[in-house]
Amino acid sequence: MSTIARAWDALMRALAEASELHRGGADANSIAELLQHARELLDIIDDEISVNGLEIPGGVLGGLAQMREHLAIVERSLVTRH
Repeated sequence: MSTIARAWDALMRALAEASELHRGGADANSIAELLQHARELLDIIDDEISVNGLEIPGGVLGGLAQMREHLAIVERSLVTRH
């Protein structure tokens, strides 16, 4: 399994765990830590794409950028609500 695939799997697990914590009423710090980890995993994916000179379809790159934007929005909302 490639580094990108492992990072993607870990990203999906982090997001699922953050969602479960949110549904369970966990404190904002726990959720924020998982979201930070998710952003770091996106950084790993971006770095691997760049370092390896991979040609990734624009739609995929756009999706990664949108995911990063949504993570930032959710993180900001945690700060303002908690």
